[in-house]
Amino acid sequence: MRKHGKLLKSQATFTREELAELLEGLAARVREGTLTLGENSGKVEMDLPQTFTVEMEVQNTGKRVLKRELEMEIVWPIEPDGTPLPGRDPRSGFVVT
Repeated sequence: MRKHGKLLKSQATFTREELAELLEGLAARVREGTLTLGENSGKVEMDLPQTFTVEMEVQNTGKRVLKRELEMEIVWPIEPDGTPLPGRDPRSGFVVT
């Protein structure tokens, strides 16, 4: 397993319904505890832990055209072989309505 660096990067355009389906699929995989992103030799398979550190950020960006950007970063510690390590951080500031 690669120790550092980008394992996968992807970008696509979705309708609101397609994005909702993508997020629902991710949520189902998180509940199951495993997640595979990508395909064939470029796929990344992950076992997921019970707890995560999550950071969310919303900002306006863009030079010529103003854009709204929502970033969600989900982090967890792993062994060198990719096995999740237990971790626990307090949750704060997260309300989705």
